[in-house]
Amino acid sequence: MDVHTRRLRHFMALAETLHFTRAAEKLYVSQQGLSRSITELEHDVGVPLFTRTTRAVELTDAGTAFLRAARQALAALDSGVEDARRAHSKMSGVLRIGFFAASALELTPLIISEFRAHHPSVSPRIESYDLTDPSCGLRSGETDVAFLRLPIDLTDLNTEVLFTEPLVVGMTTSHPLAAQSSVCLSDLQDQVISAPSTDDARWRAFWTLRDLGVDEDSLPRIGRETATMDEELDNVAAGLTLSVSVSSMNRFARRASLVYRMLEQVPGSELCIGWRGRPTPLVEAFVAVAQKVRNEHADLVARIESGDSD
Repeated sequence: MDVHTRRLRHFMALAETLHFTRAAEKLYVSQQGLSRSITELEHDVGVPLFTRTTRAVELTDAGTAFLRAARQALAALDSGVEDARRAHSKMSGVLRIGFFAASALELTPLIISEFRAHHPSVSPRIESYDLTDPSCGLRSGETDVAFLRLPIDLTDLNTEVLFTEPLVVGMTTSHPLAAQSSVCLSDLQDQVISAPSTDDARWRAFWTLRDLGVDEDSLPRIGRETATMDEELDNVAAGLTLSVSVSSMNRFARRASLVYRMLEQVPGSELCIGWRGRPTPLVEAFVAVAQKVRNEHADLVARIESGDSD
């Protein structure tokens, strides 16, 4: 049996007044609506809860027993609601958020703004990281939650993927491959690409295309290791290397001397919210907000996943 709480409150009002008109006035409903609600409740319970005559309304024995249970149920529900509201209002403190490059792109300010609006007593603290720490502080415990690019070699890592972004290859405008609208793996065989300077082998393998399961001889050679995005772009601009990156680089790290070409037939980069172990209430709240923002901006996510640079 699934009894609506509205019917329980109608029942209690009538049980306390034993008068349809006064109970209806107390509840701000019509007398006909109250009568219908009581009849539906009796149908749900399966027994008469009141005796009705033209002169009086009385509880039946079953109604008296049901009244005790209804009071307990509604009291427990009301108490739970108040507990939840108190817990929400008391949610405060500092949430340390790991941040890398453009992180969630156009979604980032939307997520932070929405989180602050819903949890004004919480102070989000952005911690910025470079290519040396793809976990954005989660590995060391410096952050509570982070915007991450998968894959990452980290135990107890939990993630909520926000979108998957196409890979691109960055190069100078004068590079021979710049004349193509896109490139494939075979185009890169004799090229040199930069590598992130990190101890995370899985992350390094992804960004150097070493996790594709193809012969090493068919892959581009690895050139200089770089610790920051600016250092990587400087090497590309100098013509020393190419860069494997994501399509949003053309929006967030535009340089007049560089172009980005879509890398065909290669899995994209998953951008996620990540945390380690069991989430704290603050982390749960942040993840919930990120999910909400992602779902509410489906058109924006679709443009990101298509690689649209406009």
